[in-house]
Amino acid sequence: MYGKVSQLNMKIKIVTWNMAYWTHKNLLEEAWDYLLSLSADFYLFQEARPSAKILNDKNHLIWDEIGARRNWGSGIYSNKFNFQEEVIKTNFGGVIAVANAEALSMKLTFISMYGLLTEGNVINNLNGIVNDLSELLKEVDARNIILGGDLNASIQWDEKQNNNNHRDFFNRLKSFGLEDCFKLSKKPFPVQTLRKAGNETSWQNDYIFMSKSISKYLVECEVIDNEGVRRYSDHNPVIITLEL
Repeated sequence: MYGKVSQLNMKIKIVTWNMAYWTHKNLLEEAWDYLLSLSADFYLFQEARPSAKILNDKNHLIWDEIGARRNWGSGIYSNKFNFQEEVIKTNFGGVIAVANAEALSMKLTFISMYGLLTEGNVINNLNGIVNDLSELLKEVDARNIILGGDLNASIQWDEKQNNNNHRDFFNRLKSFGLEDCFKLSKKPFPVQTLRKAGNETSWQNDYIFMSKSISKYLVECEVIDNEGVRRYSDHNPVIITLEL
């Protein structure tokens, strides 16, 4: 059974964050304390390992490492809801995590997704991941899907590379009925979610998408940028709030 929450709480908060485990291994537990201090209902994370405090919590944590030299991966956590993991046949183990839960009597499917870079290419991998998710994504309205993560993708790259590869990928997500929460909340593009040392470009690599069928419930989409975040990662958390 999916976990449920009291009907008195009519808001659902979801956060996604690339925790940059590879950069700050010694700060992992501190980073998790910071993430949980955001008091979200659901946490999507990438490039990370779970805190030792939750690692064995099988009812509330879905996570797997990518493997080989990448002993980190993508995951989903909630300290309020039980999850039912959905296993996807894929060659991208640890890159995506998929879980189902129920909040305010609404069934939700969460996808935590990382844009895996191999040989400097991410779009081929992203399209491969979407291929593996395609049967699930075809049920986008019935599923009430929320997909978030560091996609390592931005249409900012298209101008630099003189093509439309990134725009085509985002259009593909839209063709499944997934809406960009930044656009829904009318945020000016780009909203900086990534800081590169020595680079002044305001890179937007992190996103949350949702089924069009539940987009009417979105009341807030924000990026957290402060000294605490910058201590732990070169990415900023993205947080959305749904009000039912």
